[in-house]
Amino acid sequence: MSETEKNENTTITEETVYEGEGGSLHSAYMNRRFCSPRERVVYIVKSAVGDMNLGRYDTNSEFFLYKIFGLSPTAYAKASATLGIYDIVNDPLSAIIIDNMRTRWGKFKPFLYLSIIPSVILGLLTCFMPAISRTAGLDATQKLIFYMVIAYASETVGAFFGGGGYIDNVFTPNPNERTELLVSARLVSSFFTKVPGYIMGLTLDLLNKGIIKVDLLNTFVVQKTLWWVIATVPAIMWALVSRERVPQSKKRPNPVKGFLSVFRNKPLLICTLSELVGGIDIGTNETLYYDEVLHFNMMTTVAGIPGMPVSYLSYPLATKLRRRFSTKALSIMESSSIVFSEALFFIVGCIGGERHGLYDKVVPMTIAFGVGNIVEMLFYGTKQIIGKEIEYEVLDYCEWKNGYRVEATISLIKGYFNKVKDILLKIVNAYLLEKWAGFQAGINVEQTQSTKWRMFLTACGPHLIFDVLGIIPMLFYNIDKKTREKMYLELELARSRASNAATHSAENAGEQTGE
Repeated sequence: MSETEKNENTTITEETVYEGEGGSLHSAYMNRRFCSPRERVVYIVKSAVGDMNLGRYDTNSEFFLYKIFGLSPTAYAKASATLGIYDIVNDPLSAIIIDNMRTRWGKFKPFLYLSIIPSVILGLLTCFMPAISRTAGLDATQKLIFYMVIAYASETVGAFFGGGGYIDNVFTPNPNERTELLVSARLVSSFFTKVPGYIMGLTLDLLNKGIIKVDLLNTFVVQKTLWWVIATVPAIMWALVSRERVPQSKKRPNPVKGFLSVFRNKPLLICTLSELVGGIDIGTNETLYYDEVLHFNMMTTVAGIPGMPVSYLSYPLATKLRRRFSTKALSIMESSSIVFSEALFFIVGCIGGERHGLYDKVVPMTIAFGVGNIVEMLFYGTKQIIGKEIEYEVLDYCEWKNGYRVEATISLIKGYFNKVKDILLKIVNAYLLEKWAGFQAGINVEQTQSTKWRMFLTACGPHLIFDVLGIIPMLFYNIDKKTREKMYLELELARSRASNAATHSAENAGEQTGE
């Protein structure tokens, strides 16, 4: 038996829980590595490049939908509302299937395998969607139908095969190892993830200034396909090498009890409310503001240069803060830095009003963004891990309180609130952009001064208000450092007892059969 296998098969005992002077709480497993070197490398690479896409220019952005693809904002919003309703209907069924899955390969691995082929096919179709539409000579209505067919197919695959993604919650039972790998992955990711958006933004600025002359649609397709391939290959490798190490309860959770247990999960309800309020993005997309008002897509990149070294220093700071503060405190700190940055940018832009405002002046807005960005970058490393850490905590809290895990059901409940919100917001935002602000869709369109002012107001103002309100629920998040430590120690003991009981049961069965 290899050293790795020995480590994986070792379980904590009651005697190892209380160690050190004064019997302070400590567990040997908190310093144990469960993952093999190969898994660690693949996880870091997958997590580092898995989010590589065109960012604010990608195929789900307003920039792509309204400018590149040429859809009407209100027509798309109405069609997208039907997708949201379909999503709400199919999610309960998929959650029941996923949470009740038990196989020799694990609970999530079968879904991970099943998702590979359909995800690759839909990914390629999404990449080539603009080129296919132009080659086929599709009009606006046909483009909308084409886009929605792919969206419906992607939603179906995501709902019924997307359970494989939950393996990121259970590939190690050690929260310290999970945090260590997550920080490493996010640090590597910080060097690569924004590169595609930078290149696309630079391309747009060069096109706007007439410095280069290329076909924007073909350029978009080439760049989208390149980054999709780079992001997808490591994800497939992770599907093949990853393992499940957090044991699922033998008894399948009753769907109704599993559903009700979520509402007794106070941390889940609080963070869901915080995400819901903070995610109320009424108004236009900032990318359209940068492109149509400032005509400077690279503004955030240029303004972010002073904050770049700060962002890299924030990663070792994040690990120190994680040891000292609870996820609750870190979440509030990180959110407050974003509020400060947004408030500074909005106040500077409002100076002078519609006719003489700074909102359409490149230099003052770039400086305002840069100063706020430096403050925000102090907690950039924390931002990269805190969302996942809270997600892991609420999942483990449910297991701690109820004795079983219901990842898919928890994801369903959290998603329900956001999906209903998104359906309404897409319709509201589309009307604000097209009817109130007077935005004109298309590649070669110049917006009026009134439209630019209103695009600025709706792009920055509502986001700031709801980000402030989103902090309030986290003040009542009830997992502090002491509760977290106790939770993981008791979880490990419970898992060890279950593992030992299963081992003894298997040995007794072998003796009875004469094996």
